[in-house]
Amino acid sequence: MNDISYEILDLFKKYGADKEGILKILEADSRPEVLYALSDIRRNLMDWMDFSGQEHVLQLGSDYGVITGLLAERCASVAVVDERDENLVVNQKMNEAHTNISYMKAVDFQKMESVEKEGKYDLIVLRADRPDMDIKECFTRLSSYLSENGKLIFACENALGLNFLSGAVHDEDETAFTKGELEEALKEAGLSKVEFYYPMPEYKRAVSVYSDRYLPGKGDIPHVTAVYDRQRWACIHEDEISDKLVQEKAFGLFSNAYLAVASKGAESFKTVFAKYNSTRKEEFQIRTAILEENGKRYVEKTPLTEKAAGHISSMSEKYEKLSKVNPGVKVLAPVYSEDKKAVRFEFLKGRTLAEILGEQIRGKKAPVEALKAAIDQVFGQAVLKNEPFAPTDLFKEVFGDSEDVLSLQDTSYEVSNIDGLFENLMETEDGLYCMDYEWVFDFPIPSGFVRYRNLVYFYYKYEGLMEYENATQFLKEFGMDEKLAETYASMEVAFQTWVHGDGTQGYLGNYKQRLVTLEELKAQEKELAQARERINQLQAEVEERNIQVKKDQEILRLTNNHVTNLEVMIKDLRHEVNELGKLATYLNGHEAVIFKMRRKLGEQVNKAFPKGTRKRKLLNYSFNTVKHPVKYGKMYATKEGRNLIEGDFKIGEGYLTGGRLSFPQYENPTVSIVIPCYNQIHYTYACLQSILEFTKDVTYEVIIADDVSTDATAEISRFVDGLVICRNQTNQGFLRNCNQAAKAAKGKYIMFLNNDTKVTEGWLSSLVNLIESDDTIGMVGSKLVYPDGRLQEAGGIIWSDGSGWNYGRLDDPDKAEYNYVKDVDYISGAAILLSVDLWKQIGGFDERFAPAYCEDSDLAFEVRKAGYRVVYQPLSKVIHFEGVSNGTDVNGTGLKRYQVENSQKLKEKWADEFKKQCVNDGNPNPFRARERSQGKKVILVVDHYVPTFDKDAGSKTTYQYLKMFLKKGYVVKFLGDNFLHEEPYSTTLQQMGIEILYGDHWATGLWDWLKLNKDEIDVAYLNRPHIATKYVDFIKENTNIKVIYYGHDLHFLRLGREYELTGDINIKREADYWRAIELSMMRKAAISYYPSYVEINAIHAIDPEIKAKAITAYVYDHFLTNIQEDFAKREGLLFVGGFAHPPNADAVLWFAKEIFPYIREQLPDIKFYVVGSKVTDEIKALEQPGNGIIIKGFVSEEELANLYASCKVVVVPLRYGAGVKGKVVEAIYNGAPIITTSTGAEGIPQVEQVLEVEDDPKTFADKTVALYQDNDRCRQMCEGTQKYIREHFSMDGAWKVIEEDFSR
Repeated sequence: MNDISYEILDLFKKYGADKEGILKILEADSRPEVLYALSDIRRNLMDWMDFSGQEHVLQLGSDYGVITGLLAERCASVAVVDERDENLVVNQKMNEAHTNISYMKAVDFQKMESVEKEGKYDLIVLRADRPDMDIKECFTRLSSYLSENGKLIFACENALGLNFLSGAVHDEDETAFTKGELEEALKEAGLSKVEFYYPMPEYKRAVSVYSDRYLPGKGDIPHVTAVYDRQRWACIHEDEISDKLVQEKAFGLFSNAYLAVASKGAESFKTVFAKYNSTRKEEFQIRTAILEENGKRYVEKTPLTEKAAGHISSMSEKYEKLSKVNPGVKVLAPVYSEDKKAVRFEFLKGRTLAEILGEQIRGKKAPVEALKAAIDQVFGQAVLKNEPFAPTDLFKEVFGDSEDVLSLQDTSYEVSNIDGLFENLMETEDGLYCMDYEWVFDFPIPSGFVRYRNLVYFYYKYEGLMEYENATQFLKEFGMDEKLAETYASMEVAFQTWVHGDGTQGYLGNYKQRLVTLEELKAQEKELAQARERINQLQAEVEERNIQVKKDQEILRLTNNHVTNLEVMIKDLRHEVNELGKLATYLNGHEAVIFKMRRKLGEQVNKAFPKGTRKRKLLNYSFNTVKHPVKYGKMYATKEGRNLIEGDFKIGEGYLTGGRLSFPQYENPTVSIVIPCYNQIHYTYACLQSILEFTKDVTYEVIIADDVSTDATAEISRFVDGLVICRNQTNQGFLRNCNQAAKAAKGKYIMFLNNDTKVTEGWLSSLVNLIESDDTIGMVGSKLVYPDGRLQEAGGIIWSDGSGWNYGRLDDPDKAEYNYVKDVDYISGAAILLSVDLWKQIGGFDERFAPAYCEDSDLAFEVRKAGYRVVYQPLSKVIHFEGVSNGTDVNGTGLKRYQVENSQKLKEKWADEFKKQCVNDGNPNPFRARERSQGKKVILVVDHYVPTFDKDAGSKTTYQYLKMFLKKGYVVKFLGDNFLHEEPYSTTLQQMGIEILYGDHWATGLWDWLKLNKDEIDVAYLNRPHIATKYVDFIKENTNIKVIYYGHDLHFLRLGREYELTGDINIKREADYWRAIELSMMRKAAISYYPSYVEINAIHAIDPEIKAKAITAYVYDHFLTNIQEDFAKREGLLFVGGFAHPPNADAVLWFAKEIFPYIREQLPDIKFYVVGSKVTDEIKALEQPGNGIIIKGFVSEEELANLYASCKVVVVPLRYGAGVKGKVVEAIYNGAPIITTSTGAEGIPQVEQVLEVEDDPKTFADKTVALYQDNDRCRQMCEGTQKYIREHFSMDGAWKVIEEDFSR
């Protein structure tokens, strides 16, 4: 049964752990585990045992504390040992009143010297509480702990238990054994005397306990009507089979459970049988036991509560009353103990009337005549009251006050023994005896009810042997009609309510589980067969309808979208029309004559002087000169003014605000920007204006390639300074114009930029930075957007059939898929950059594509042919007025018509290359085509968020591994579980070429994306347990993607160590929670990674079958070369670590309080710098004036590097944690002399060679001071760190460890 200690502790907080609180819990909660943990019914298992009070007990397995409390009450001392500390805490809370209980963790008990345990215990109590229990080893070890007359008491389920053979299920958390297995193991352990007891119905909730000295008789095992641990099946009549087993003397072999008592020869317990009525009201709870003393047996009744003592003491009065009223039945005399708390009766030898009558059942029918005779024998001589039955107040209290009951016409006995049932009446040599008389009343009770009770209890005792539909049908055999039987049944319910408190079983009724009989199963099987057939028919129908519904839904969706869009447009247009109508109506009604005349005059002027024409401009200047003579007089009088006017006429109004442009001049510019022009001067001017505004961080020149323009482009130097102008003598067309102008380029790179574009901030530097970051990149291009903000192009696709796809056109350009650096088939020639050397090597644009179109696609293939990559740069955003340069009509006479012709030429030229392109099947998946990833392995990396690599060690690890995957040729997709785009970290990853799946679209569409691309993704690299568990099941159930899991640290190991340090059971609870989560995740993954052998050893100690390996947690692709090695110039101690990680906060607090004061005694001026994100108030409070502690908090990467370079010694005083500590590796990388604890050094191979390790606070301080004062030692440690980091933490070394795991 699952351990629920933590849940019990929560319930204790809510209700309390005292008796009243526990009763409230049992009434409020219906889980079987709660019943087992807290019910005092569990005391019944051992309550009957006679203890001397001097026993020293060892209880192995805390088991929540019910049994512990019983043992503490009856014995001298109890030592409780358990592997689960949380269970010990529950036990302590339940038994706080007992001072003779000691608690010990199992690991501490195992560490005890043998001499401390051997022969020490008079009782050892345990149960089969684990699924793989080796009882031979266990019993052999425990037998040595017993005193000479000590007893080992062991409880378990029977592997051959009748209830399990019938359909009950064994508890999966324990081991079941046979009687023979137990006896053999106990005797092999040197315990020669083995006695078996049989708790019924099971050992966890025993109601009665039989033994080999007193086995049940026929009919003693009741028909199974209720179960409490879990729903179960009853495929046989267990009571009927039990009777047969009793007859065959095989009951012990098939008992549901065993309670074995083993010793070297100790005296047996006196009790041979016990029965408990512990579900009654407190004033009626008693134990009935059969004891054996000096060869003689007694029946003893004992109160289970103080209130029940009165019930026991009333037996003498009841005896006196019964003895006088029925001469036909003798009554056993009670014998009281001195304190009157227990009463004994002689143990009679004979057979009960129930047994005698039960043997006369024939042909599944009751022995009616024999039963009538027995009724007459029992009640024939009983004295009746003189008056007929009349209900009294006491009667109503006990048996109810319904109208049917109160109206009964019957006689009543002078004294009624409700307990005078056939099973409590025994035929002996001396006559018929009444053995039990708990319920004796002298107020009137219908005599018919007393007889009814005898008959109906006989029916329930032998129900399995008779074939009656129900008790009512059985009672008809005795002339009792249905209504009268129902009336008597209601009296019985009222009586049970009076005895138990709720008419059933006290709080047990809350825990009843369903019991399914064989008859029910047969009926259900028949119904299921019919249902299956009908389901198959319905499924076929549903499948057909689903297909049609999906088609209809898709049509409806598309129609609805279209209708919605039209409705919105119509609504907007109607609104505008209405508003314009209102305005027109208003104006027509209110417009003054002067304004009407002015409007009409304006219409005539517009007709004579159309807007935008030269005539209109002359008119405006004439008008404005008259209106503003001073302002316009100055414009006409100055050179600058006349230039503005000229520019306005020749370029457009934009020139009035922009004026004459002046470009900087560089002798050796980095980039030569070539702008091909043919007229359209206003676009060219706007383009130049944007270049001048947004190109501050790269040296460049602008080359205007004028292809015999007839507008102001021909005289552009009058309006723009600093241009290189290449003007053709004849019109060459776009392609040859570019080739010609490129010859004038002086830059390292050449940038082709259409004149109908506007550039944005960082457009050029992002392209240059990208192409210079990787020698394999030959050409880079920009993201093109339309003026309305929609995407025009983010790199294009060319399929194997030669068709192209401007992927993403008209979509949102801010979507994740358009914002990472990627290889592409081609980039639009509107904005591309490549090196001048490569341009010359290729020979420029291929003139077979003259005058224009497909030359950019051809150039991309040429770049790849030369051995370089064509790469898209999303940070370079260029606004493109597409169609302005060459029109949009592919079927007309303009340049655009060449698009069709040149597409065919491109296909012919690169026919062999096209075969390698992705295939267009009519509905292609662009997953690989959009980034040219065909043939490459794809890895999906999932973590809690985009790695903040300068803030925490876990993020730094993820970041370093992302870089490694890229370096090893993987296409990497990254998913942050928060689906956020976080700067600057997201852009950093995107610039590395990693697609980040962010945005609301991904939060809802990820699962469909995984299904769609399940065959494209090779590996899912899931980080951290709380994140990985969200995704692993879906991936494994819906795809064939290989799952690799990286845990970063073993949470349950770290928390377990924190618990050992603090003793806080809530931390233990958290550790256990993470243990379950982490182990489950590891078992689902193909392989799991952790930073060190420490975690791997911990995992394999639990489950050796889990595939896990230690990997290098921190990898570096370059190393420091300019470390400051003059430590005399350095000062201060440094700690680095994020404070969202509890071990870091604990480390700083411990160092500041326990270590730093010792250091300051010897070095009064020393400073302690604390660096880390998410600083808590407690950490901030450490910094006080003059105490030398400086809380820096979060710092940039640059500032952190400066601190490593300027601080003398790094301290890492971790007291708990798990795995490799990133802060230690980082300090080694930065060449710092380091002092840490064994926890800080844990998991890092041979790290003791390059740092100091110390756990004692005072010694830690002394070592720090000694190192701080020894500059030569600091320099030697610094040199050692650099050799060490290169040897153990290189990227290639890390990849060798895991390379084999990445094959599918």
